[in-house]
Amino acid sequence: MAPQVIHPQDDAGRVFEVLKKGGIAIIPASVGYGVVAIDTGALQRIFVAKKRQPHKRHAMIGSYALHQALHVLPAREAGMVRLLAVDLDLPLGVVAPCRLDHPIMQKLPPETLARSSVEGTLAMLVNGGAFQDELSRLAMEEELPLMGSSANLTGRGTKTLVEDIEPEIRDVADIIVDYGKAKFNHPRPSSTMFDFKNIQLLRYGACYDVVQDALWRFYGLNMPNDPGRAILFSGHLENEQNRYYAQVGRP
Repeated sequence: MAPQVIHPQDDAGRVFEVLKKGGIAIIPASVGYGVVAIDTGALQRIFVAKKRQPHKRHAMIGSYALHQALHVLPAREAGMVRLLAVDLDLPLGVVAPCRLDHPIMQKLPPETLARSSVEGTLAMLVNGGAFQDELSRLAMEEELPLMGSSANLTGRGTKTLVEDIEPEIRDVADIIVDYGKAKFNHPRPSSTMFDFKNIQLLRYGACYDVVQDALWRFYGLNMPNDPGRAILFSGHLENEQNRYYAQVGRP
């Protein structure tokens, strides 16, 4: 068997052409596989395939550059994101107030925006790996909103291998990019998600122990210990304040 060559720039370019034509893609990230789209109809097909409940939210597939363009945070909170995603090079799910007047956000139809934003905030995976960074760069260049969630049936957990993704999800995709096992697969896949508006942890995820240490060491924030997947499989902290974002699902 001929060896596969991984080339994020070329692979992201092929995927982006599919997405611009209204397609759906299963893509790799350092924290697991995601299923993404730009077109509203394609996003709805993903929603149906995942068997999601109406209150579940799309997340934006992004990068640190897109975070800077769309999110609005005070200097202290912006510094936290930079520390985690840039200085420490960690994958991070960022929830923060967003610029709803930005051209990318303006291209979201009202129904998609309603499924992507809560009280003016937007969830975005930042620093998800070279492939995602390139795909996000292409979407940002053309001012297109790239949205999605984890490539799995709702409640079944983020997948770190393409072959573990349920057939219902694989079948809805027009293109699948297989980079093998996700880099951050233990002790949890998916991204650690943090609400930087309310300074609140929303989900235990990849590299959480490093995030926990950094926020304490540099900002004096005392974060709870991860109880482990045996106790809290999804990693989502289920309470009324953050329930809305409990299944944005990206890696």
